[in-house]
Amino acid sequence: MLAAVFRGAGDIDVVELPDPVPGPGEVLLQVKACGICGSDVGAYKTGMYEPGIVIGHEIAAEVLEVGPGVEGWAPGDRATVNGVIPCGRCYFCRHGRPSLCEEVLMPGVNMNGGMATRMKAPAGALHHIPESVDDHAACLIDPLANVLHGIRRSRFKPGDRALVLGGGPIGLLTVQCLKLAGARAVYLSEPSPPRRRAGGSVGADAVFDPLAENLYIRLDELTEGEGVDFVFECAGVPATLKEAPMLVRKGGQVVILGICEEPVESDFMTVVLNEVEILGSYCGPEEYPAAITYLARGQVNPQSVISHVIPLEDLVSKGFEALAAPMPEPLKVVVEMPAR
Repeated sequence: MLAAVFRGAGDIDVVELPDPVPGPGEVLLQVKACGICGSDVGAYKTGMYEPGIVIGHEIAAEVLEVGPGVEGWAPGDRATVNGVIPCGRCYFCRHGRPSLCEEVLMPGVNMNGGMATRMKAPAGALHHIPESVDDHAACLIDPLANVLHGIRRSRFKPGDRALVLGGGPIGLLTVQCLKLAGARAVYLSEPSPPRRRAGGSVGADAVFDPLAENLYIRLDELTEGEGVDFVFECAGVPATLKEAPMLVRKGGQVVILGICEEPVESDFMTVVLNEVEILGSYCGPEEYPAAITYLARGQVNPQSVISHVIPLEDLVSKGFEALAAPMPEPLKVVVEMPAR
């Protein structure tokens, strides 16, 4: 099979590897497409993944073969693979927190993933992809599940106002989901012009350029001094993480969906004096069925998030290098696998 292998920071090779063989309880998949995640780009910059791993966890595939003992799956079935495969035994699994599993398996992170023509996965980690969701849109199931997990964990309720920091795929999906959940208003802050335009297309009530506008003044004007109830941090960079507690109203909540690999300074005096809550949210394994339903019903617009579809051979030059730029223009890059 042809696969994208992570070697270290700035180093991904597309090479030939032996086809995987499914064991008991496993399924062999023919991968159709795989999205490049922001965490993949972070690993490309910093080297935080395990060297030698086949990357990719935003997967659209078709079942080729089922291993011994597998039920409910047959060749030809369309499937995605959950980005979190919990052990089911540790403290966190027993207490309903699979995102925090102590022995978690994560395709493309600590087990071979889907940026390859073929992959194998535990049958229990698969979810059916309905016919109304095409292969490209199916690559949004994982990031959409992440967003739904964060909103579900937050205190958000219909009628609240929210500011989303970062107009990448997670930010654009957050805007759409908050609007669906009944937000009174959702604002987006993003320095990249193409991403700001995308923010307007997905329904943001106002879109800001933080390099040219004073967010404090703009929010004060738009909310008549009341401020926003929530800030959803979706950029995962020190500047937005530092600023987030100062942009939410007193008693508000900051929900952090972005992953930042760098240390961040913050104004904890503001956090204390304003009684600001800060909530981290990681992955969304339990939200995969809901994400699939949102896409199947057309409640989320995949075309507004997917900006580029490229072949596997262009993975580095038109995928990772473009997304790792200081101000990337691509939104979600979906990689199509060759038929073989």
